[in-house]
Amino acid sequence: MVKTKRIQKWLAVALGLVMTTGVAACGTNVSGQSQAEPAEQKAATSSKEDTKKEEKGEEVLTADNFNIDDVKPFTIRVGVNSGDDNQYLKILDDHTGFLKDRGIDLVTTEFAAGINTIDAITTGQLDVGLFADYAGVNRIGNTLADTELRAFATIKQTTAYDLWVNPETIKEPKDLEGKIGISQAGVVFEYEYGKLFQTYDLDKSKIEIVNVQSVQEALSLAATGGADAYWTHQRNAQKFEEVGWEPLVSIADIDATMYTFLVANDSYLREHQAEVAKFLAVSEEGFAYITEHLDEFADWVEADIGLAKDIVKKGWETESHGYTFKQEAYEDLDKVEKWCAENGNFPKAYDVADFINTDALALIHPDLVTWSAK
Repeated sequence: MVKTKRIQKWLAVALGLVMTTGVAACGTNVSGQSQAEPAEQKAATSSKEDTKKEEKGEEVLTADNFNIDDVKPFTIRVGVNSGDDNQYLKILDDHTGFLKDRGIDLVTTEFAAGINTIDAITTGQLDVGLFADYAGVNRIGNTLADTELRAFATIKQTTAYDLWVNPETIKEPKDLEGKIGISQAGVVFEYEYGKLFQTYDLDKSKIEIVNVQSVQEALSLAATGGADAYWTHQRNAQKFEEVGWEPLVSIADIDATMYTFLVANDSYLREHQAEVAKFLAVSEEGFAYITEHLDEFADWVEADIGLAKDIVKKGWETESHGYTFKQEAYEDLDKVEKWCAENGNFPKAYDVADFINTDALALIHPDLVTWSAK
């Protein structure tokens, strides 16, 4: 087993604010929710719900009859990470009224990692959160009996994470043995280290992993020689270069391409299908507005949350912004679940298809919801 320990206090190194990314963690303490339905039962339940609506004279929503302008004004509470698309959407709304003018009151709360948004969903503080593939899969696997979490849209697919190392102590992956790696408890970095150990046949018992709570704390350890390696997004490259570290391998090198997802409770997605669909549609219109007015928008971001204008622009231009749920996203979740089950992350294997609900997304993008269970 990899030895782990918690860094209990911040090291006294004053380093600048670093853009954190939307990664999510796992955990086992979740308040009671309804047990997940198998995919075939879920389809039957949806059919029954549609029948009930028809009996009541209510219209069953489809891509053909759904109109976002028919949706009444609503509030949606969304968890964000620093610099992610939904935080940017809130900044856009604050400066232009982009969502308010369409009847959407977007309320955002910033969290250090996606797992914190999941916790806030389960305690009723949020409607929508986010997670990276491993973090969501691992959390669900450890709470099968009572989780109601469902992935409902793919945010991004990325390979823009590298393992940064101290070049004085590590020149090749094998050098990690006998050294210290930095991680964050429960987040996708756990998966990336696991895949790294397997890819390069490393003895994980010889590698010490210390957990931090932020990129800033990882930088402190890097600057003071307190550790030797850390996974981080390429947006943070400059900060690690400044302390003399270098990239060693990418998540692409270890077959760990990362997918991130929007997540909500299944009951919320069923009860607010139209509202969620409108939120997704108007969000994409907002993303297009940001792209068209990026220079001005980057000024707003820098003024509002302190992220450097050039970093905002570069980050936005190098990534896609829109919602899908394609087969490769489902297969990624399935692959990660199998890896976790094989490595003893949770008591028993499960079918990730039971924890996906793309009904709202299909109302606006039926052509971009192409996943199907194996």
